[in-house]
Amino acid sequence: MKSNLLKEDLSILNLNDDVMQRLEENNIMKVEDLCSMTKADLRNINFEQSDISTIEIKLQLNGLDIKKKRY
Repeated sequence: MKSNLLKEDLSILNLNDDVMQRLEENNIMKVEDLCSMTKADLRNINFEQSDISTIEIKLQLNGLDIKKKRY
């Protein structure tokens, strides 16, 4: 199931609109794209630490994380 999740649109993570907009502006459209990023990558596109933490939590609730970690 997790590998199928990677191909899904980011909307399945239920991130807030501001986060979604910033991700889309940076051509991050799929869960797989987000999982390939690091915290530094996210900071480079102006995410605050609180946003990064929220992203990590949403991914972890689905058994995933940034930097392609799986749980």
